[in-house]
Amino acid sequence: MKLGTRIAFTMGAFFVVSSTPAQSSGLAIERMLRFLVSQKLLSPPQQVLPVTDVRTPSVQSLPPGTNDESEIQIVKASSTKIVGNSLTLTGGAEIVGRGFRCLADSIVGDRKTEIFRCIGNVRVIGKDSTVVGESVTVNFKDKTFVATYGKAQIRPNLTGNKITDDAFLSGTEASGNSKKIFGKVCEFTTCKEEKPHFHLDSKETVIEPEKQVTFKKVKLILLGKTLIELPVLWIPLGDRTFKYLPQVGQTPDEGFYVKNTYGFPMRGQDRGAVRLDYMEKLGTGLGGNYFYQNNNSNGAARLYSVFGNVNTFSLNNQHEQRFDWGDVRLDNDVQKSNYLIAPESSLTNTRAQIRFKGNTNLGYSRQEQSSGSFQNYNQTLTLNDSRRWKGTSTNLDMTYSKSGGTSGTTRQTLDVRFQGSSETSLGTAGLEYQRTVPIGEVANFFPGSDRTPVLSLRSDSTKLLGSDALKTVPFRTELSMGEFLDPVIKSRISRGMFDFNYNRSVRDKGPWRWESNGGFRQNVYSDDTAQYRLNFGNSFTYQIDKRFTANLRHSYLRPFGYSPLAIDRTGQNNLLTFDMSFNTNSRSQFGIQTGYDMERVSNGSTGWQQVGIRSEYRLGNSFSLRTLSSYDTFQQTWSNLRVDTTWQTPKLSASLGARYDGFNKSWANINAFVEGVEIGKTRFGAVFNYNGFTKQFDSQQYNVVYDLHCFEAILTVSDFGTGFRAGQEVGFFIRLKAIPFDSNFGRGRLGQALGSGTGRDF
Repeated sequence: MKLGTRIAFTMGAFFVVSSTPAQSSGLAIERMLRFLVSQKLLSPPQQVLPVTDVRTPSVQSLPPGTNDESEIQIVKASSTKIVGNSLTLTGGAEIVGRGFRCLADSIVGDRKTEIFRCIGNVRVIGKDSTVVGESVTVNFKDKTFVATYGKAQIRPNLTGNKITDDAFLSGTEASGNSKKIFGKVCEFTTCKEEKPHFHLDSKETVIEPEKQVTFKKVKLILLGKTLIELPVLWIPLGDRTFKYLPQVGQTPDEGFYVKNTYGFPMRGQDRGAVRLDYMEKLGTGLGGNYFYQNNNSNGAARLYSVFGNVNTFSLNNQHEQRFDWGDVRLDNDVQKSNYLIAPESSLTNTRAQIRFKGNTNLGYSRQEQSSGSFQNYNQTLTLNDSRRWKGTSTNLDMTYSKSGGTSGTTRQTLDVRFQGSSETSLGTAGLEYQRTVPIGEVANFFPGSDRTPVLSLRSDSTKLLGSDALKTVPFRTELSMGEFLDPVIKSRISRGMFDFNYNRSVRDKGPWRWESNGGFRQNVYSDDTAQYRLNFGNSFTYQIDKRFTANLRHSYLRPFGYSPLAIDRTGQNNLLTFDMSFNTNSRSQFGIQTGYDMERVSNGSTGWQQVGIRSEYRLGNSFSLRTLSSYDTFQQTWSNLRVDTTWQTPKLSASLGARYDGFNKSWANINAFVEGVEIGKTRFGAVFNYNGFTKQFDSQQYNVVYDLHCFEAILTVSDFGTGFRAGQEVGFFIRLKAIPFDSNFGRGRLGQALGSGTGRDF
């Protein structure tokens, strides 16, 4: 049986904003019950539902075929009553459709307003959330809901996977929609136990699924004990850099440390955070972050300072303001005696950008550095304007630069670049102008590549010979005339240029494919010199399905004459290359490649290039092994051997990379990565980077994670043998498994990824 009204559920949580008179009487009873509870004349229920819980697996899923477009259907009801637009289902009712499943003792609805009230042992199941309660009122039209004495299960999909496991919110009242969920006198946890190991009890909770969770007048209760009470607690979702729990550890620079960050909401969308750190070797760190956002502006400001043995000061702010005529962006960064990046130095970076509607931008930047008696600065002012109308486009770039310092020398230049093009029946006509102009007296000044100006006409076979020529004679051509400034001879040269290039591919119905390309360029210069250049190439491919592929390529390039401009000078080559790959089966592959340089042969050298042999073996998506070896034909020895292997399972990730240096007869690098080794409740991970030349580890990292059910205790040990800030670090923190934040495991000092790669071959 189908309802006559089309009802749509398109989100994972719902709230009500209006009700029928019949429903208002039910809500009045609910308000009376909440008043009695608030006056302590009546105790709230000790469990959310007397019969079912939000985690009951028997009613946890949707029936097959239930989607957002399917009509609402009555699955069961002992009694069905329809009067006009009113619908009443009693005696254990169930309806499905629009991507949801609703179960209750009784369901009362109005097909015109599309408001339905589920009463008694209610469960509303969606693909991203489940809501249970004594009563749940749903407005299908506005996609909102109100649940009393209920519990909502929030799945990761509802938050855009910004949490990694289900979260549970229960209380005397819950309401909301897919954008925001409210709770009153509620309990929040990510623990799946019926009696959770921890929960946050708050007077009010606001969950914005893809942004943040805010608790007001909140208590953190662990194993039945209240650990801390706060007026407000804010946890951003998806920001894996925000450390919402304390961290402890030890580093060579800081000694033993304890670092704390406390976030809190402010007016509107504004958010703040306070940092309070203690570092054994440096002293006390105090700072704050402020994030703001409204209709016309947004930004962030971060301030941090260390008071003690090292007086570090750091200020960073960004601001973006929107106007009717465009927008403005400001960025500023000040670092003084920052022990992490610039000890005993001061760094200031300021950037500003104004973007006008109509493709015009103004920019300003200044970088300043000072250390002791030394100081230098560099600042630029830029203008960019782009226009396009009726087949004509222009682009203008102007940059004013000024630099100086304690040396007393000031350098000022103006760089102007203009490009314009216009479509004609014969092709694209272009104008290019580029010049760097000194301002005032500039010592040792000489521009690098002035073009004052260059006129050109670019065309192709379709415009000159018609569209059919693209299949038979596909070519591109260019004719230009202009003045250039060469940085080597330091003089201006006029050049006339004609360029012609073609590229054609021919493939029959069999396994063969042939590609050919070539070109001719003629340059004539104002100093009575000239040069022309020939180049062509051919490629032959033979392929049988994916089992066997062979490629033979030839490339030829040679200039004739003389060019006074460095930009026109090229080398010459006459090279044959060959590569072949063969798949023995779906899991393995073998390949070889080499080349023969006929230009070297003409000079009396060895013509054969290095020979590379590669192989690969895969076992599904779990295991792979790759090797690459190189034979040096000049020194007649195997110069390099690279091995790379990975093993991937749902829990374990491991890889090994090694490179053998045939010239030095030693392993140059052996790098390993493993994560997910489990022993009981403990999970281990490690990264090793071994340098075979120095006979020591460049870096070592160990990660130990102990499972505390809904928490994880994480210990990270890092030892950097070389490089910036070498030494050993130890870090320890506890995190919620469902709301993680990043550790430094698998990263180097500068944030670079550490793994099994050796930086060569693969």
